[in-house]
Amino acid sequence: MIKRLSLLLLLVGLFLINPHCANVEQNQNIIKSVTVKEVPFKDVSSGIWKKVPVTQVNVIPQNMTLPSLQTPTIQYINVRSVHNDNWIAFLLEWEDKTRDAVVDVNKFTDQVAIQIPLDPKNLPAFMMGNKGGRVHIIHWKAIWQDDIEKGYRDVQTLHPNYWVDLYFFSEPMIYAEGEFPLQPTTVDYFITPEALNYIPGAYARNPISIFHRTQPVEEAMAEGFGTFTTQPKQNATGWGRWEKGVWKVIIARPIVTDDPNDAPISGKTYIAFAVWNGSDKNVGARKHYAPWVELVVEK
Repeated sequence: MIKRLSLLLLLVGLFLINPHCANVEQNQNIIKSVTVKEVPFKDVSSGIWKKVPVTQVNVIPQNMTLPSLQTPTIQYINVRSVHNDNWIAFLLEWEDKTRDAVVDVNKFTDQVAIQIPLDPKNLPAFMMGNKGGRVHIIHWKAIWQDDIEKGYRDVQTLHPNYWVDLYFFSEPMIYAEGEFPLQPTTVDYFITPEALNYIPGAYARNPISIFHRTQPVEEAMAEGFGTFTTQPKQNATGWGRWEKGVWKVIIARPIVTDDPNDAPISGKTYIAFAVWNGSDKNVGARKHYAPWVELVVEK
């Protein structure tokens, strides 16, 4: 009995870590990218999407590495895709009761990401690839979009009674006067050489610390757990809308690029997904995911 149980556990383990074994079930779903004249980059309600076939991709809680997700709150993502001669776009739609676009103590933002293999003929592990098996990731965050739509938010946005004695690097210098301190009126105060000495994230050009954000998505590459790396060149775009308990997010990228870190997209490849529910404290590895799904780019 013990030997049989050990064999069963071994087989289950092989199924989970072997991307080709994992494809047996998921290949029943196929995402078809349909040819259109114009690709919608921001209009999640465009009539173009209504004419495109939808594929329901089931997602499961991440249970392979810590921190894991114990209880799922998202069951599936509805996926549509269109392309023209220059761009390919995906409309990702899922149910989420709350719109979460704040990061604070015990608060996290809603997010979604797609992943495409650089070598679809030799599929890497669907969990961020593996050594020698690189993947291309495009990651959208609700908080980043709010940075664009509402402007950069300082600590005072979340904590209006936050007190600062002095912004000595601003022009003119800002002191605390009266009942509440004066605050900088623009984030330009924070990008001077003097200010950056006290803001290590921005000084190191960490993508999370961008003051003047232009896109709510980040392109990255990975070859396994813990190897997520921002690409030097950013070509992708994205935009999302939350309404009546549903997120609709568009992620788009050029079909052909000169960036060797971008996965090729032509004919047949594969795509995987990850989605985070901020109000349920989904963050980092604590997420929902879907293994490789076949992607067919129709001509």
